[in-house]
Amino acid sequence: MDGDLLCSLQKQNADALEQAIVQYGAYVLTVIRNRSRGVLTPEDHEEITSDVFLSLWHGAKDITSGQLRPWLGAVARNKTVEAMRRKKVFVPLEDDTLVSLDRLWEQMYESQRCEAIRQALSCLTEEDREIFYRFYDLSQTTGQIAEHLHLNAATVRSRLMRGRQTLRKQLKKGGIICEDDVG
Repeated sequence: MDGDLLCSLQKQNADALEQAIVQYGAYVLTVIRNRSRGVLTPEDHEEITSDVFLSLWHGAKDITSGQLRPWLGAVARNKTVEAMRRKKVFVPLEDDTLVSLDRLWEQMYESQRCEAIRQALSCLTEEDREIFYRFYDLSQTTGQIAEHLHLNAATVRSRLMRGRQTLRKQLKKGGIICEDDVG
């Protein structure tokens, strides 16, 4: 069990360190190889692996139960990056890296878009926000919304229409949508 192993490591039991190396050595080496993507030698991999387990020996007291494997992975990645910096070698940019950068840009844009929509919604009255929430998030009909809010269904429809116009104007002003996007 990891808990027993960690407890023994925290007591500075040498047998526990050997057990950790046997149990997690391949994992640590895999993390190092994946992080370095072939720019480090097998000797570098062995040296980094040794450094990781030396860090484990000295830092076991700071690891919480159930966190041994993630801790080893994080230390392996960090030590690999340090070794690459010392050797002044860098991982080449590959197609899969570019895809992840594209995903990062998409996530950043989506985050900005959500924030702009949240700000635009704040321009509506509380009751209009409630109408929008019920209509778009809860998929309620205008009749259901009218009944719940004690309004006329025609009033709910007109407030949805005016609310959409307000949101469109706010989002255009914020640069989130342009004239060509608006139907």
